[in-house]
Amino acid sequence: MKGVNFVLGLATAIILAALITLGIKAFYPEPVAPQYPAYTPLAPVVPCPSADQQCLAHNAELEAQQQAQQQAIQDQYNKESDAYQAAMQIYNKNVFIIGNVVGIIVFAVGFWLVMSMMLASQAVPVGMMIAGLWSIVYGYARGWGSAGDQLKFFVGLVVAVIVIGGSMWLMQRRLKQGQGS
Repeated sequence: MKGVNFVLGLATAIILAALITLGIKAFYPEPVAPQYPAYTPLAPVVPCPSADQQCLAHNAELEAQQQAQQQAIQDQYNKESDAYQAAMQIYNKNVFIIGNVVGIIVFAVGFWLVMSMMLASQAVPVGMMIAGLWSIVYGYARGWGSAGDQLKFFVGLVVAVIVIGGSMWLMQRRLKQGQGS
């Protein structure tokens, strides 16, 4: 029976963690990175005899136009890329917040189920707690460079109080139940 409980807990953790990650991506899609546009030259540069100044001047003008076209394309791409980077900063910060809020809620629900002994097996709520922790780790991984240190500290403090404090309380409760039996 312990093997079945382990499998149920592990399956719950994996499925719920994947569901949380997929839910974030499905309902809060990531910004789309810009694609570098295809460059097509205006006209091919033709070989000129060395003494044909008109041909050489035409080729020089054509090359200058093509460089200007390439520069305009590059400038537009840089502008789009900068906008994308700014959007990703905001997105990653929001995923940090979403992942941590969802993770704390899922962990707390799993913790509450363990405490209340509402299920015949504790494998499922423990799996929920692990999935909640995964969501927290996912949020930190996505938002580490985008969230401010104060926000990361505050969220980390809340997570630490819930996980460590709750775990210590649960262990003391289990110890008292074991002594009372």
